[in-house]
Amino acid sequence: SPLWSPAGETVAQLWYERSILAGLFLGAIGFGVHATLFFQAFRLLYIHRNKGHNRIFLAYIIVVFLLSNIGNATNIRFGEMVFIDYRDYPGGPGAYFVEQSTELAAVLCNSVYICLSWFQDGLLLYRFWIIFGKRRIYLALPVLMFTASIALSCLLIAMLSRPTLTLWSTISFQLALAYWSISISFNVLVTILICWRLLAMRRKLGKIMTQKESISPYTTVSAMLIESASLYSITGLAFLISYGVNSPVQNLWLPLLGQVQSIAPLLIILRVAEGKAWSAETGNSFVSTTINF
Repeated sequence: SPLWSPAGETVAQLWYERSILAGLFLGAIGFGVHATLFFQAFRLLYIHRNKGHNRIFLAYIIVVFLLSNIGNATNIRFGEMVFIDYRDYPGGPGAYFVEQSTELAAVLCNSVYICLSWFQDGLLLYRFWIIFGKRRIYLALPVLMFTASIALSCLLIAMLSRPTLTLWSTISFQLALAYWSISISFNVLVTILICWRLLAMRRKLGKIMTQKESISPYTTVSAMLIESASLYSITGLAFLISYGVNSPVQNLWLPLLGQVQSIAPLLIILRVAEGKAWSAETGNSFVSTTINF
C-alpha cells in the first residue's frame, strides 16, 4: 500500500536511498569475488613460496585482503546505521548518509579504500616497469602521477577526519575529485601503454611461426586486459563521471570500486603465480629470439 511508503520523501530521495542500498550489495558481491581469488592466489603462492618474488606477493595479498575486509565490514556497518539505527533521521536515510558521513565507520571505510588504491596503483606501476623492460625513462610521468595521487589522497583522508566536513562538502568534493581524477587517469594511461606494448610485441613476433604458441599466453585479449588492470580503469571512470556530476549512480560504483582495487591486482598476481604473466625474462627472451631470427 502507498500508505506504507515513507511520508514526506520525494521520488528523487527514494531513488537516492535505493542507490545506497544497492551499492552495499554490489560491494559485498565484489568482496565475495575478491575472497575467492585471494584463496586461489594464496594457495598457489604458498606452494611456490620459495620461487621468485612469491613471498613478497604473498604478504601483499594478505595485507590487501585484510584491508578489504575492514572496508567491507565498515561499509556494511555504516549501512546499518543509515537504514536501521537512525532510520528516523530528519530528511531520511539519504540525508543521514550524506550529513553524518563523518561517523567513524564511514571515515574508516573511505580511508581504507583510499589506502587500497595505493596498493593497486603501486602494483600496476611495477608491472608497467617490468613490461617496458625496466627502462626508467618510461617511468617519469607515471611516477609523477602516482606521487601526486598519494599526496592528494593523504590530504583527503585528513580532510574527511574533520567532524565538520563530509565527502560532499565543497572543499572535500574538489579535493576528492582531483585525487580520483589523477588516480584514474594514471590507471587509464598505464592501461593503454601496457596494451600498446603487448600488441607491439605481438605484431613484432607474429611472423615467427615457432614463437606464436609461446607468446600467445601474454598477448591474448584477456591477458592484456588483466595485465593492464583495465577492470579498475573502467570501474573508476564510471564512478568518476557519476561523482563529478553528483549523480546517485555514484553510490552504486563507489563500494564496488573499493573491492575492484583488490580484484585487479589479484588477477595479475594469479597470472604471476601460474607462470603466465609477462616478466623481464620474457621480454629478454623474445628480443633475443628476434635478433637470432
